[in-house]
Amino acid sequence: MQNTQKFRDELTLELQKEVPDPKVIAELSDAILNETEGSVRFTVDAQHINRLGLELVGKQETALSELIKNAYDADATEVNITFANFEKAGGELIIADNGVGMDIDTIRNSWMRLSTNEKGENPVSEIFSRRRAGRKGIGRFAVQRLGTSLVLETGQKGQKIGLRVVFSWDQDFKAGISLNQVWHKIETYEKDEVTSGTVLKIRDLRDRWTKPTLERVWKSVLFLQVPFEPGGNQSKDSENFLVSINGATNRQQRIDLNMKDNFLNNAVAQVSGWIDVSGIATFKVVSEKLGIDETFQSEDIYEFVGPLTFSSAYFIYLREYMSGISVRVAEKMGHSYGGIRVYRNGFRVLPYGEQNDDWLKLSFDSARRNLLVPANNFNFFGQVDVDGQSNPLLEETSSREGFIENEAFEELQVFCRRCIEWAAQRVGSVRKKKTSTSQQGFQPTYTRKPSEIILEKLAQEESKIERDDDNQIPEDELKPENTDRNENSGHNTEFLKELYSKQREYEQKTEERIELSIEYENMLRILASLGISISLFGHEIKSATTAVDNSLAVAEIDAERLKDSRERAQLEADLNSLKTATNRIFDLGSYVEALVSKTRSRELTEVHVDTAVRRFLGQFQSYMHKRNINFDVDVQPVDLLTPKMHASELDSALFNFLTNSVKAIEKAGVPNPMIRVSGRQQGDFVIVSFEDNGTGVPKEIEERVFDAFFTTTETDGDSISGIGTGLGLQIVADIASAYGGSVSLSDDVTHGYSARFDLKLRKSKQE
Repeated sequence: MQNTQKFRDELTLELQKEVPDPKVIAELSDAILNETEGSVRFTVDAQHINRLGLELVGKQETALSELIKNAYDADATEVNITFANFEKAGGELIIADNGVGMDIDTIRNSWMRLSTNEKGENPVSEIFSRRRAGRKGIGRFAVQRLGTSLVLETGQKGQKIGLRVVFSWDQDFKAGISLNQVWHKIETYEKDEVTSGTVLKIRDLRDRWTKPTLERVWKSVLFLQVPFEPGGNQSKDSENFLVSINGATNRQQRIDLNMKDNFLNNAVAQVSGWIDVSGIATFKVVSEKLGIDETFQSEDIYEFVGPLTFSSAYFIYLREYMSGISVRVAEKMGHSYGGIRVYRNGFRVLPYGEQNDDWLKLSFDSARRNLLVPANNFNFFGQVDVDGQSNPLLEETSSREGFIENEAFEELQVFCRRCIEWAAQRVGSVRKKKTSTSQQGFQPTYTRKPSEIILEKLAQEESKIERDDDNQIPEDELKPENTDRNENSGHNTEFLKELYSKQREYEQKTEERIELSIEYENMLRILASLGISISLFGHEIKSATTAVDNSLAVAEIDAERLKDSRERAQLEADLNSLKTATNRIFDLGSYVEALVSKTRSRELTEVHVDTAVRRFLGQFQSYMHKRNINFDVDVQPVDLLTPKMHASELDSALFNFLTNSVKAIEKAGVPNPMIRVSGRQQGDFVIVSFEDNGTGVPKEIEERVFDAFFTTTETDGDSISGIGTGLGLQIVADIASAYGGSVSLSDDVTHGYSARFDLKLRKSKQE
């Protein structure tokens, strides 16, 4: 009572001042109220703000997503996020939007007031009529979660003055101080009256933002809004909301992701479902590839969750269902971006659909062979759309990490799982695959992978351990044989896990080799079909050679008859250029015609190496002369013969070596370009070596130059060097292998040269 009178006296004195201090009045009034007899009231410690910030928002990405949502709710069309010195704790993060901004009343009654219902009372934004995604009160805790201090700057259109408030979370909100006694000064600054928006300058970041963290942030931003409407079309609303992080925008990232063209179009089926206002659920699956268009109406009534829609692309990672994208790349994208996400009011609800989230138990049941059809999380790219009005019982947790697990959420899980499972089984039936363990008399049309069998055994062992754990025997009744059995089960499980890992690794490498082999065979099939056109081209070029030579000879005679020396000189120069160009065409035509004529013969003959090399290089003499390339031929003995082979195969090897050398020489820009071809016999092998003084082969790619489709030249070259396909040295290697030899990159390079390739061909004993 004595304290109460003291506080009243101090309050009276303060009120009698000419300009009373409102902060002192508030503090004394609170003190008097706390001393009121016969009643008590709740008060809040200032430290509660920090506790809520660190505990209410668990992850960095969630905090940042919440601040982006607030910008969206404020009718922003752009949000610019800038990180500085973020590699370690203590950096700075600036989030600037062009939304409507805040006035002093909004700051006081919304930003500074905890647990307001402002967004509940005004669920739609003023300008764009957006259904609001954030919840007031989470934003301030998100900035507190990210850094130790905040500078809030905000302004509205039509105003020349903006408002600035500084928050020092760790310094001001300490234990022992009442929350309503922590004051923050409002400053003003000049601004352009045509602009509006809010800037959050978060300083002294609590965590470092690594490259993987930023990648997770980008993934969070990309899927923050519905990225694709059902059917794969771009979401219109997400196109009107641009987010940039350090200059890169979500539109650019989405283009780089290129999901619609390279990934979504390779789905084997489209799965969809919906619950109407009566709680009746309908499932639908459509597949043009398999000729499926079926609809199923569930007998169950969904009473709590409310009306909603579900849609998903369904993938089976087999070559027969993929076009325009490799299976390996598609499967990698599935593991990275697959899953069933949930969107509430158009915005993502985490963690559903994250890589390690199995909210529909698809991974769990696939691993234990409860699902026999491909129905893991990475087999789907889908979304569930709910909203606050139609689905009021789907309420997010206070941490914004998922829904409260009530009856409505359980119905959501059941609906999505049954829709997916029904659609996957319908696809499996059409593919003639076993869809359930109870399917009697089924004869599979495919062979199970060893890794699948191991995974099944592993699931059985883990299930056995779970049963033993559920039926644990009291320690005083535990028998030695039971202990041994549990230990053996544990050892078996570890062994099977290691075996599965090794087997899966082997299968993946085998699948990669098969895929490369198929690509290689497809390319060879294309090249074979081109052979017919090339044969006609070579024949026509050879036929045209005489006619062009005669025409040029006549033109030279006509030039000599010209009396005007200037015109004569100009015409002769033009004729020389024309002769140079046609000689290049004739060189290529002669080579092609000779190559084709040799290929027509199926008889294998010994090829005279020296003659073959000189004839081959002679065909490109004018081509190399124009590039000042000197070539040297050194075959010992002169009468060295190859094993019996097609002469065109040696020409093909030489041509691939030549094109690689020309590219390397031009890339190096050496003043005295040189090519050297040598031949030797070494035991049972004939070795033809090809050297040049170009750029050489970097150490880091020496082992890859013979791989199919590996190339360092992807731009167009000239008529002979052409574009790099990555098949040249692979073809040479195949030729060498066909004759018991090999092709290799040699370290024994002649002085003055930088690279040497050795083609080894084995001669039989009879030869």
